[in-house]
Amino acid sequence: MKKVILVFLLISTNIFAKNLGHRAGGGKKEYYSHLPENSLTALEHSLNELQFDENFLYLEFDIQETKDGRLVVFHDKTIRRMVNKKQNLQALERIYEENNVSYLKKKFNLIKIHQLTYDQLQTLHLTDHPDQKIPTLSEFLELSKEIGLRKPMSVEIKYIYSKEAKEKTISLLQDFREEYMENADIIFESKYDMPFKVGFLGFKSKFKKTFKDKDHYWCNKIKAAGLFGVFKPGNHINLCDSF
Repeated sequence: MKKVILVFLLISTNIFAKNLGHRAGGGKKEYYSHLPENSLTALEHSLNELQFDENFLYLEFDIQETKDGRLVVFHDKTIRRMVNKKQNLQALERIYEENNVSYLKKKFNLIKIHQLTYDQLQTLHLTDHPDQKIPTLSEFLELSKEIGLRKPMSVEIKYIYSKEAKEKTISLLQDFREEYMENADIIFESKYDMPFKVGFLGFKSKFKKTFKDKDHYWCNKIKAAGLFGVFKPGNHINLCDSF
């Protein structure tokens, strides 16, 4: 009981400070709660209006792979939470037919990002925002350069399957680091505790499923690209150094 009370007090007194750059600053319970998480509009608002706040520790967003190997910025495995079925009904009906989706998956809109091609995803829009599609990693990086990112960037790995997509992810982040971040005047807030200007986050389960890195092949490639490793959200332990 005492432990429960202590946890409640820690949360209620905001000892666990929230990073305002989480999911690009958009989404329910985030700073821009009226904007969709991991969207280009959330990124634009954050970089233009919010990023110089001391509680904006780093820009964070989530990536995963489509059926045809494209890298998109999206958190959940399925589209259900972020793509309203009624608002996308015609496009979804075509997708369900093209993919021979089962009755239950259609009923609950449980189709996965990895079951859809990039072109199919582009026929959908994010809930309540008809002008907002699911963006690509490249689009996020380009907009970050265009507006002028001045805080570190942390890309959380969700669901990446193919070797080609893993290689592309590392390559894109390495190029972004070398061409932009190394020359940018990046602000490191006192509460920022990771060693990189741009790098990866990933939970241990996602890390193991994605990289299957018994011989350190992928960790070595990540480090060689100047990206340091894969850091666990929360305690920021480098998973590349922990096995």
